[in-house]
Amino acid sequence: MPPAEPSTAPPPSAPRKLPRAIFTFAFGLVLWKVCTGYDPESWVLGIPAAGLFTYFVITGAEDGPRIRFRALPGFLVYFLVQSFRTGIDVARHAILTGHQVNPGFTQYRSRLPEGSPRAVFANMISLLPGTLSWSLIDDIHKIHMLEGNPLAYEELAELEARVGKLYGIDLPELPS
Repeated sequence: MPPAEPSTAPPPSAPRKLPRAIFTFAFGLVLWKVCTGYDPESWVLGIPAAGLFTYFVITGAEDGPRIRFRALPGFLVYFLVQSFRTGIDVARHAILTGHQVNPGFTQYRSRLPEGSPRAVFANMISLLPGTLSWSLIDDIHKIHMLEGNPLAYEELAELEARVGKLYGIDLPELPS
């Protein structure tokens, strides 16, 4: 019996990656357009940026959790609302000269797995009014706050749950 010839057929997952790559590239172009407006010269950077975005989304987390595109619209609405709230909070601090600021730090133990879900959560913390993600060591986020916010823990838990949903991750219950 002659030895088997090596197969030149693509791996079984390749046909499913092409539609996802096309959708991801188009989504990257839309994001670029939203961020830069209508400036034809910006596409010199926008097209390569969308290509890199596509490459990293498709190949970046082969073994880890991936963003669920069905959850993305709801997350983007949440992102926009939080961005607006944060902008109002910054304006309030800038305009109200008599407003006292009582800065400090707090810590939050993440329930998200290592990798991109935890990194996205760390970067999104700064969206919450008066907060700034300071450091991330193991699963502990150190957060700088402009003032004491009694709802900070609940807001962090909600943000973490939304990032978990974005990645299709069921988070364990919060400790009491």
